[in-house]
This record gives sequence, structure tokens and C-alpha cells, in this order.
Amino acid sequence: MSHTLMSNKIAPAHIHILIVLLLSISQVVANEVKVATVNIDKLLLHYRAADKELSYLKSGRDRYLRDRNTRQKKINSLALDIKEVYAKLKSKAIPRSERDQLIDQRENLIKQYKALANEIKQADDAQVTTTKQKITSATRRILDQCKLTTDEYAKSHGYQWVIETSGTTSSQVSPLIYARHAIDITDEVLAVLNEVKSQ
Repeated sequence: MSHTLMSNKIAPAHIHILIVLLLSISQVVANEVKVATVNIDKLLLHYRAADKELSYLKSGRDRYLRDRNTRQKKINSLALDIKEVYAKLKSKAIPRSERDQLIDQRENLIKQYKALANEIKQADDAQVTTTKQKITSATRRILDQCKLTTDEYAKSHGYQWVIETSGTTSSQVSPLIYARHAIDITDEVLAVLNEVKSQ
């Protein structure tokens, strides 16, 4: 029982010393931790390789749209031809043989119209799928390069933590809640990224 009484009297003194010691150690550790932030949105916006990827994707889209416009003009022309044939068929003074030819022509034009419309729909679907795959792949490559460059920069400059601060994570909340004396290294990482790609 005297051991319990002795522990109760010593414990508050030990706790006080322990708290002071922990606060001192945590302050020393906090002073030694080097923290930086990086904004991935800014990197993506100004990274020249990302701009080149985007330009490449846009040029592919533009080529597709030019080709699609050509096919769409053909569909529009077929629609006008079908309308013209319908107008002729409405005339009551057409000989039977000519009427039969117009009906055949109309059916042929409708088949061409449907085939071309189906071709455009399939091409549109394929283009959307291909574009999504290309965008996903390009984004992954660019983000991997940004992360690798940020990691290398942080290691070579002695940072223990680099926190992404754009706020565009899957939760739409920045992973940075509070950072004391954090240094933003976005511009430095961007300079290294653009320097590496220009070599």
C-alpha cells in the first residue's frame, strides 16, 4: 500500500517532467522537418510536355471532325435527294415505269443514308472511346512525370514532406490542412520539368 501512495505522489512530478521533455523534443523535431507544398494544377497548366500532349490530342480530334464533316455533308446531300424523290412521287402525272424507278431510287438513297448515318455513329462512338483512352494515358504519364520530378526535387533539396495543395483530389479537399512555414516549390518543380523535357 505504501508503494501505491508513493507512486501517486511521484507520478504528478514525473508527468510534469515528461510533458516538458516531450514538448522540447517535439519542438526540436518540428524545427528539423522541412515541409513544402506543390500545386499540381499549376504544374499541369504550365508544363510544356503537358501542353504538347494536349495539342497532339486536339489535332487528332480536329482531323476526325474534318472527316466527319465531309461525311455529314454527304448525309445532308442524300437527305435533299430523298426529299426531291418524294416530291416527284407525289406528282400524279408520272408514268408507272418512271414511278417504279423513283421508288427504287428512293429506297437506294434511304439505304445509303442509313448506312452512312450508322457509320458516323460508330465512328463517333469509337472516337469518344479512343479519345478517353488517350486522355487517360496521357494524364497518367504526365502526372507520373510530375510526381517523379517532385520526388527527386524534394530529395535533393532535403524536404521531408511535400504536400499537394490544388484541392483536386478525389474528395475535392486539399490534403493540406495546416502547414507551418511550408515553402511552395511548384515553380521550381515546373522549371525542372520543363528543363528535362527540352533536353
